[in-house]
Amino acid sequence: MNIRASNFKIAVQTAPIVAAAVAALVMLTTTPRSALATPEFAKKTGQPCTKCHTAPPVLNDYGKKYKSSLKK
Repeated sequence: MNIRASNFKIAVQTAPIVAAAVAALVMLTTTPRSALATPEFAKKTGQPCTKCHTAPPVLNDYGKKYKSSLKK
């Protein structure tokens, strides 16, 4: 068997594994997750969620300040 045929055989054997890994990665990164935040701030102030969050559940600077003020 020459080198080209050998490389092709390896590529054909590993393609399904790579495809499965890519599919799993896509599923893990695109499936919705439940939020842990509560809408207390939005109810109190009438502000949208984006006031504290840029990409929920991650807080922006304003959200971090608000959260730290609740602990006092």
